[in-house]
Amino acid sequence: MTSRTASGAKLLDGRESKHHCNVGVLLNCLVRSPAPFWLTANDRGIKYTPVMRTKCLIASLALAATATSQAVIVWNGGGDNSNFYDNANWDFSGSVETGMPASGGNPSAATADDILILGATINETSGAFTNIEIGDGLSVTLDGTSFRFTNNNGFTGLNDAGDVTSTFNINNGSSFNAQFAAVGITVNVDSTSSIRFRGGGDPINSQVEQTTINLAPGAQLTLASVAEFTEQGADIRVGGISFSDDPSILSLNGTTATAVPEPSSVVLMFVAGLGLIRRRR
Repeated sequence: MTSRTASGAKLLDGRESKHHCNVGVLLNCLVRSPAPFWLTANDRGIKYTPVMRTKCLIASLALAATATSQAVIVWNGGGDNSNFYDNANWDFSGSVETGMPASGGNPSAATADDILILGATINETSGAFTNIEIGDGLSVTLDGTSFRFTNNNGFTGLNDAGDVTSTFNINNGSSFNAQFAAVGITVNVDSTSSIRFRGGGDPINSQVEQTTINLAPGAQLTLASVAEFTEQGADIRVGGISFSDDPSILSLNGTTATAVPEPSSVVLMFVAGLGLIRRRR
């Protein structure tokens, strides 16, 4: 009987095969086969071997996830500085792109793939209003990263007829400091991270397309003045609730706000705590 190994399927004569069945084949055989099976490959094609159907389903889903995953450009810090536009600072092996968009435009060219920046310190020094555009439906993610636009710049979405939102994620102790965010960008800040907008007069700019700041409980947002929180309240949200609708979602300390849990969440945590105390008794 044919056996499987980590590196591939063993053929009947014991030779290793590097062939892999594609997602379509796996899903097709899941639907059509009346009995459990496994697929192995040999030089003459696909061979069906009895095995649990659930194993094939797991393999199908894993391959499907791989096939549909978005290409990603990853920061590796291989350049001589922290320049966002220095191609030597990026790993393009997971992308069809071979370089970052050129700097110096107004705005610069849009990103063409998802971008992941891990454990970096970046001071982006391009001239004022040479903002970095995130392509439609794409994302930039900071993970354990400090990112600062030193001039009047920020991340934006694309100003086009599509009105497709772009995403900017700030995670795992990251900090972001910019003049603004604008043009249809959704900013997600996790509970360990912070974001600061230095600009006055709608730095969370939704004049062209809706821009939203989503804060997880514990996340911090700093604006130029307390008045900006009121002016920008519809665009600042915690758990889907805007600051305009419920100012209690933020705890203000000067011009820095910390997102707090929804009252319902606090009640649930309190009830859960009581339940644990009763069990111990």
